[in-house]
Order: sequence, then C-alpha cells, then structure tokens
Amino acid sequence: MNRHTVFVAGKRFVLLSDDKEEYIQNLANEVSEAINRIGAENPTLDRRSSALLCALDYADDREKEKLRIKSLSDKAQPLIAQADKQSKQIRELKDLLAKKDEEIKKLTELNEKLKKDVEDAKKVQSVPQKTEVKNEQKTKNNFNDKKQKGYKPTRQYSLFENE
Repeated sequence: MNRHTVFVAGKRFVLLSDDKEEYIQNLANEVSEAINRIGAENPTLDRRSSALLCALDYADDREKEKLRIKSLSDKAQPLIAQADKQSKQIRELKDLLAKKDEEIKKLTELNEKLKKDVEDAKKVQSVPQKTEVKNEQKTKNNFNDKKQKGYKPTRQYSLFENE
C-alpha cells in the first residue's frame, strides 16, 4: 500500500491505496470541487454540511448507476442466452459441414475410381469385340470353304409344309 497526501475542501488527508498517485489526486480534486460548488450554491451551509450533501449526492449517483447496470444486465441476459444458443448452432453446423466435406471427398474419390473402372471396362470390351469379328470371319470363311469343296446344304423340312 502506498501513502497519498491529498487536500479536500482545504483539509489535508493521508490515504493508503494501491492506486496510482494521479488517480487518487484526481478523485480528491473532484470531491473538493463538488463540495465547493454545493457551498457556493448554498452560502448558509458550513463546510461540514456541504461535505455531507456532497457525500449524499455521490451515494445517490452510485445507487442510480447500480440500478442502471442491473437494468442493462437484465436486458443483456436474453441476448447473451441467444448468443450462446447461436454459438452452439454455429459449432454444430461447422461439425456438420466438416462431415459433409469428408463425405464429398469420399464420394469424389469413389467417382474417380468408378470412372477409371469404366475406362478399364471399355478397354477390355474393345479387345473381345475384335476377336469376335475375327471368329465370325473364320466361320464365314469355313462355310465358304465347305461350299467350295462341294458341300451341299441339306434341305430343312417344316411341319407346316404340305407333304
């Protein structure tokens, strides 16, 4: 604790405080000015009565400030509750967004894999088609070979033909 010497309404006081000297001096000057103002407005009052009226004035201001602070605090409570609720919703939405981003990433990877599989399947399909064409050509060639060698196709009979 520090010792501070101040003058209030012409009287010397020694105060003990952890606050800075400048702050204490400003308070003493403010109180001294308030006492002098009350004394000037009411010349019949002595210094002691002026000091008491000044103390009552400060006490009144203090109580009014307490009520104002309480009123503001009461008004702020619903807003604080709403802000807390919205903060919780924001956290939940961020979590959901992160999950959806992960899901999109997995689906994109799956899509790329499927595209690759389709391309691979197209490559595999294109090879057998060429082989089938060659087989068809061989079959035609074999049929033509048989024709050339004197092969005669036999007649097929139908059940619906007249005999």
